[in-house]
This record gives sequence, structure tokens and C-alpha cells, in this order.
Amino acid sequence: MLNAKEHPLVAPDSYSHLLAGVLNALCGLFWTTAYCLYVRQAREDECYGMPLLALVLNLTWEMIYTFVYPLHGVGRFFHFPWVFIDGLLVIETLKHGWKEWQDTSPFIAENFSTVVSMSVVLALSAQWTFARQFSDSNASFWSAYVCQNVLSWGSVWMVLSRGHVSGHSMPIWWCRFLGSLFANLRYLYRVHAWPQKYGFIAGAFSAWILWMPCVADLFYPIAYHLVVGQELGTLDLGAHLANITLS
Repeated sequence: MLNAKEHPLVAPDSYSHLLAGVLNALCGLFWTTAYCLYVRQAREDECYGMPLLALVLNLTWEMIYTFVYPLHGVGRFFHFPWVFIDGLLVIETLKHGWKEWQDTSPFIAENFSTVVSMSVVLALSAQWTFARQFSDSNASFWSAYVCQNVLSWGSVWMVLSRGHVSGHSMPIWWCRFLGSLFANLRYLYRVHAWPQKYGFIAGAFSAWILWMPCVADLFYPIAYHLVVGQELGTLDLGAHLANITLS
């Protein structure tokens, strides 16, 4: 029989809830800022910057883990605002998103609202059924990092395929990158300080799904400044990368 300190739901004496909470709060603050910047940039550029699949996955994840399977800890204070902010981003996407498709796919452009609505329904059903089946197997972690990979890698491919950076900005990238980094540091701390509960993160696939978004985020500024250079009529990528911290 497990004693109290060996039970996965009982934190070891050495575990710092304060440290984990601070890392969680920093993650939440940076991601909240990123979402707000996405909305502002979409309004200014009249173009959405979050990949559509990532947007519907993020929104529906937040809906499920706010209203159906609410989480505990500091993160729960951010989830409801994220639903609201991502809802605003969906509105901006519906207003302007069709323009991005009118040349490449007139059918999608003409039926953009229907496509987005169907995508939300499909994503919501996927998130709900996944959480219902695997709610005792850290479903929120796995589905969150699927969303994270789709967003991070999708953002790289989006700017490269579009050939412009409307809807995007380096401040958004900084907030996404730092938010993801603090989230990962939180999990690294937890897996070492509380392995009874978070030992699953030590697995090979866990490490892969955890860090691949950060790898994508390292490629993103290169793609961003390459496209900016093309828009300005210069291929001097080095000069743009030199200004990355000033963007």
C-alpha cells in the first residue's frame, strides 16, 4: 500500500507549489498578451494571423477545459478570458479571412463562414470525445500540445505560403515563444519534483510533443524576416535578422 507521500495526488514535501504557480502564471500572461495582439493585428491588417486549424483547436480546447472539464491551479484563471479573446479572433477571422482565399480557392472564399463554423463543430466534438475517453490520462496535456504544435508549425508554413506577414508580428512571436517556454519549464520542474504525478512527461513522445513547438518557434523569425525581405524587394535576410530584437 502507498503511503501518503507516495500517492500521486499528494505532493512531496520538496515540491514548490509557488514555483510551479509562478511559471504557470507567466505562461498565462504571455499567452493572454499574444492572443490580444493577434486580435489587434487582425483588425489593423484586416487579415487573420492565427492558422485556422490552430484557432478552432485552441478555442474548443479552452471551451472544454473551462466549462466541461475545468482544470485546477493558476491556469484556470486564464482559460475563461482565452475563450472570450479567441472568440474575438474568430470574429475578426470571419470578417476578413475570406480575402486570403479568393485567388487560391474561390469556393472557400465564398463559403468561408460555413467552413469556419463546421471546423469549430468538428474540433469541439473531437476535443470533447477525447477528454471524455482519456480524462484520467492527462487528456488536457496531450490535446493542448497538439494544439501548440499545430499553431507553432502552422505559423511558419502560413507566412511562407502567403508571402506576406499581415496578421503577424514579432511581438506576437515573442509572447508565444516565452509563454511556451515558461509552460515547458513548469513541466520540466514538475516531472523532476513530482514524478509520481507527472512522470508521464519523461517519456520520449512527451518530450517530442513538448519541445517541437519551441523548435518551430525558432524557425518562425527566420521565415518572418525572409518574407519581410521579399516584400521590401530585398533578400538581405541577415540585415532583418539583426533587427529581430527591435521588431
